[in-house]
Amino acid sequence: MEELIGEKETEDKAKNFASLIKGFKNSLLINLIGNLGAGKTTFVRGLIQELGFDEFVKSPTFTIVESYESDNLKVFHFDLYRIEDDKELQAIGVEDYLTEENAITLVEWPEKSKRYFNNPDYIIELNHCDNDEKRLINIIKDPRQ
Repeated sequence: MEELIGEKETEDKAKNFASLIKGFKNSLLINLIGNLGAGKTTFVRGLIQELGFDEFVKSPTFTIVESYESDNLKVFHFDLYRIEDDKELQAIGVEDYLTEENAITLVEWPEKSKRYFNNPDYIIELNHCDNDEKRLINIIKDPRQ
């Protein structure tokens, strides 16, 4: 676990992570785990910006998914905090997102789905420390191993 202080350090860590995954050959599934306000969306914002997307990165808490697309890359940012069951994901066509080629799928609150997002390539764990500015981050590559 690494300690991060403030949003800037969280975004910087995400930018470093982006450089690690740039140039991937297949699609990636990245699950983000942590309590409310732990910095999951802040991490996603830094990652998406470092991948070359200039648009404002907002939390998809109410829309469930936000998409970012360029000529050679698609990024899908899911926030499952408000979903009740997998039927809601089916209704928005989650399987279409998960079968896209050259896509990075980022999922906040993946544990809310029983059927999807179960085999991530990476898990990003973010946790609060003693004060609001301090966080702990742990990046787990291929947790299936």
